Amino acid sequence: MKTIDEQLEEALARITQLESDATASASLLTEAGHQQERFRQEIAALTQSNQTLATSSAAEQLAAAQKQITALSTEKETLALANGELSEQRDQLSRDLATEEQSLTSAANATEELTKAKEQLVALTAELEKLKAEARTAERIAAERYGAASPTPLPVTSRGDSKAAELVTKFKTITDPKEQTALWRSLTPEQRTLILNAQ
Repeated sequence: MKTIDEQLEEALARITQLESDATASASLLTEAGHQQERFRQEIAALTQSNQTLATSSAAEQLAAAQKQITALSTEKETLALANGELSEQRDQLSRDLATEEQSLTSAANATEELTKAKEQLVALTAELEKLKAEARTAERIAAERYGAASPTPLPVTSRGDSKAAELVTKFKTITDPKEQTALWRSLTPEQRTLILNAQ
């Protein structure tokens, strides 16, 4: 699958080619118009010369002139057909050019959206790293404050309070520091006080 930049380069190349073709078509149409005007002038000159023929070879000259007129008329018809084809080609080139320009605009919009998405991804990545750092900091603080980072749980002794004893027993059964931290975070301030007072 081609990248956006490759698609843009291809679209620009096609637009340049279409513009060149359109320019060449316009030049051909202009040249055809000039030729048609020259044909009109030659036909007018031949018609005028036919009217001034007065020698004994006037009939032959007239016949030759008529042949030239016929040939010029044929060429004129051929040129008219060519002009029609060139006009169709020019119209088609114009339509193709409009399509390519629209494709180029779509590609440019896609590039802009991709840039925005990359910026959002960078922002989200930075925010995620920040949250991870905050989580690690909070976990470290909890471990330092409550001893959850110790390879073995802190010794806990009950002072006779039944609720505190349950919490202490539950806390002592956990040997994983991470699970101890999770349990500590899930406790209410009152429950944490009971455990601390029971030690």
